Amino acid sequence: MNNIPFISIILSMAASIVMLLLGKKSMTAMRGSQLVLGVVAVLSFVMIPYFLNNGGTITYMLGHYPSPWGNELRFGLLESILACVFATVLLLAIMGGKKDIIEDIQSRKHSQYFALLMLLLLSLLALIYTNDIFTAYVFIEINTLASCGIVMVKESGETLRATIKYLFMSLMASGLFLIAIALLYSVTGHLLIPALFESIKGLVASGQYRWPLYTACALMTISLGVKSAMFPFHTWLPDAHGTATTSSSSILSGVVVKGYIILLIKIYYRVFGIDVVRQIGVLNVVFWLGIAGMIFGSLFAIKEKNLKRMIAYSSVAQIGYIYAGIGVGSYAGLAAALFHMIVHAYTKPLLFSSAGGLIGVSKHSKMIADMKGAARRNKIAGIGFLVGTLSMVGVPLFGGFTSKLLLATSASETGYAFLVALALSSFLNAIYYLPVLFKIYSKSEETDEDYLENDNYKTSYTTAIVVFAVVNVVLGLGGIYVMHLLNQGVQLL
Repeated sequence: MNNIPFISIILSMAASIVMLLLGKKSMTAMRGSQLVLGVVAVLSFVMIPYFLNNGGTITYMLGHYPSPWGNELRFGLLESILACVFATVLLLAIMGGKKDIIEDIQSRKHSQYFALLMLLLLSLLALIYTNDIFTAYVFIEINTLASCGIVMVKESGETLRATIKYLFMSLMASGLFLIAIALLYSVTGHLLIPALFESIKGLVASGQYRWPLYTACALMTISLGVKSAMFPFHTWLPDAHGTATTSSSSILSGVVVKGYIILLIKIYYRVFGIDVVRQIGVLNVVFWLGIAGMIFGSLFAIKEKNLKRMIAYSSVAQIGYIYAGIGVGSYAGLAAALFHMIVHAYTKPLLFSSAGGLIGVSKHSKMIADMKGAARRNKIAGIGFLVGTLSMVGVPLFGGFTSKLLLATSASETGYAFLVALALSSFLNAIYYLPVLFKIYSKSEETDEDYLENDNYKTSYTTAIVVFAVVNVVLGLGGIYVMHLLNQGVQLL
């Protein structure tokens, strides 16, 4: 059990190399990546009952040098759940976007695409498990470059422009993170998270190096806020998510931005300590930026006429929910934010995968006005978009309703601001999602039904949509049990 995270990371790293060596064997690369993702998901899932029965966390020493000089992995119930979720979503995103991968990306670049996906898996696992702040920085960079790669690989003018913007903002954010690490190292002499925590705790108690510590915390918040599309640092997201191929859009929105949020949570709770972060005032800023993201992300989505960009702006709003929950500053708020993160991780790829199917039967137009009757021509995509919409709006029985209810309950002590913003954002969600739903289910004379003419595509696509939808309903009905697991997990941060 101790070796599972290390095995998962090494397996992902080896798979990325193998994918490149496969060259033009695109289907072999696709099946290989799916196999690796399936194995990682199963291994991660196996750890969940283990930690439920045994409790606690495990610290895994890498190499022969112990703390505080060596490198470590640290994992428990929460990390196991997140790794399982991320691997599962990546697998389903590939299945849901299989046809568009084949059509949008040149065959000679298919193996490169799946190599990039394996690097993304590697970096996400490392961000979840690492117990070293500089190792986290290294995998932030790997994640950034791989993310830009899966956008640009489509090779169109709009994806190139989006990638340049995405890369420029991400690299600026990476520079801020590196400066913050340098500040922390200069005043503590440590890079391992437990040693950093003890050193910072002592410095705060003595009143030493207060401003370098505050500056480092602020820089890390801004850096990871940019990378995770926290409002108002979100401007790269609609272009990158809206122009990429279907599976890339699903992966970027479903898991990539979540990896940075997970790292920021670790920094707040395990590097600085939540009491220090609260004392600095960072949580108040994060809370109000989350509130602003909830409202403005929805307002931007209302004005959008491009379906994929509308869904991307919706992600800005949903990320606002997560940050508002984190900004509450309590374990209950954090657990609710993580629950919403999991719901969003399954719902947004469902919407992007469904959008890919709807676009495919609308003469490949992304404009909402051209999608009249699309759900009648591609029934599976229509059902998927319906489930995703009901969840995002917050209709009972779906994951989005349960997560919003849990967020509202956890934030009740903060006053009425969050509750009002939650209600307003949900109303705005309905304003831009429901008209699209009416449009795609309205009658049309179009008869194009060739999006899933290949049985291989149909099976893969249908499986992905059905699993995404079922998980959404399970999270809606069984949210209390999942929340119980998350509450246990966050207590061990």
